Amino acid sequence: MDDMRQRALAFVKALPLAHKVGIVSALAALTMLSLVFSRWVTTPSYTVLFADMPPEEVAAAVDELETAGVPYQLAGGGRSILVPRERLYETRASMAAEGFSGETVPQGYEILAEEGLSVSDFRQRVDYQRALEGEIAKTLMGMDGVEQATVHLVIPEEELFAEQEQPVTASVLLDTQRPLSEGEIETVSFLVSSSVEGLDIDALTIADTDGTVLHAPGEAGGASVATNRNLRQTREFEQALAADVQGLLEQVSPGGPASVVVRATLDFDERVTETEDFTGEGAVALSEQTSTEDYVGAGVPPGGAVGVDGGPQAIAGQTGEYNRDEALREFGVDRTNVTTTAAPGTVEKLSVAIVMDDGTITGVPAPQVAEVEQLVTAALGLDAARGDAVAVSAIAFPAAEPEVVEEPEAPSLEDRLPVIAGAAVLLLVAVALFLMSRRRKGAKQVPGVALERAATVVVDVTRDEPQEQPAPATVRLEPVPAVVEPSPALQDEVTALVARQPEEIAVLLRSWLADRRAS
Repeated sequence: MDDMRQRALAFVKALPLAHKVGIVSALAALTMLSLVFSRWVTTPSYTVLFADMPPEEVAAAVDELETAGVPYQLAGGGRSILVPRERLYETRASMAAEGFSGETVPQGYEILAEEGLSVSDFRQRVDYQRALEGEIAKTLMGMDGVEQATVHLVIPEEELFAEQEQPVTASVLLDTQRPLSEGEIETVSFLVSSSVEGLDIDALTIADTDGTVLHAPGEAGGASVATNRNLRQTREFEQALAADVQGLLEQVSPGGPASVVVRATLDFDERVTETEDFTGEGAVALSEQTSTEDYVGAGVPPGGAVGVDGGPQAIAGQTGEYNRDEALREFGVDRTNVTTTAAPGTVEKLSVAIVMDDGTITGVPAPQVAEVEQLVTAALGLDAARGDAVAVSAIAFPAAEPEVVEEPEAPSLEDRLPVIAGAAVLLLVAVALFLMSRRRKGAKQVPGVALERAATVVVDVTRDEPQEQPAPATVRLEPVPAVVEPSPALQDEVTALVARQPEEIAVLLRSWLADRRAS
């Protein structure tokens, strides 16, 4: 053990100073990296529990985490809470049991559950309005593309007289992921107006967070909604008919390009017609009442004079006879009451325009124009009496031009600056590595100076007779730069010299080694 320690100490002492500094630096760097790695391994990894929460909810959630003893961190400007990754799901489940969902959802009817018995009428009315606003906002947030929704309602107090009542108004602010279509905006307006009693769709304002008004209040707003809906239905109807004609033309002329345009005029007026029809044929008596009177004899008839009680007037000295028959009958008359409601969207007029290739591109003769007109008329049910029209033209379509690939523009000097800077850095690094490699090669060539000098050694040995001990050799060294590499002929000469006088060369090498150890 001591021997190994001594050898190690001797090895360390024999190392150059630069090597010692490098070893110490490497050990120090390794120690620091080990400390950092151990700290990274032992430190728990945090992940997001709740994000983008209101400050009051963050405070309540932090109190709950501290009560449960769960470590946490705040991020995102104090609006996000981080917990250790291994405790994420456990903590989320426990927080959900306490009523923390992590989502910013407006309060709805749960506001009414917090009211006490001593709440005033004004507070009840305000809480009901807030609860209604929250419920409508949650409903709108359930739509695709709506992130957040804010609803404000203006519900005036009830007045004694109806003419003094003010209308209910509402405004909706939407934070959307993408622009909403006209149909989606119409859906929002219908949802809000149907959720509030007394709210007319014309008293509704819808806007997004970009400041764009999606639905304006007033009569124009409601009219514009209906107009947009009718226009959308008309366009969908036209596109469906154009697709049918396009498919028909593909069957008639395969591969031939064709363009189809359909324009339709639809009647969106809703009509209600009521018709009553009376006829006397087939009458049936429902009730009948008859009366018969007879008078025979002279004298004043009972009942008084005519015109008073309906009896005849008596004439003195004259006898007479009176008969009266009366019948009252009620008949049932046939009656037909028809109510007809004409659904909106009736086609008033259709116009079709078709342009197809005459065979220039496909090389196949195009079908006859008259045949195409007949097919389209039958397919769409065109009626000339209604004013429908169809026009078909066969023309030479221009050949498709080859796609021109635009060459990318040459980057400017400002765009090239990062590349130039990176190339310069790489060049400097390469030069530094090259110089370091040259230095290392020079350091490795130092022990070989003796061999290079041995190539220039001139050994003069004088022997008159054979001796047991080698005669002292006279050695003359000629310094040669270490960078000069010996030629092949010189190497052969030195090899031959060593073969002829090995003992003298051995003595020479020992003396050089002894000199290096002494120095």
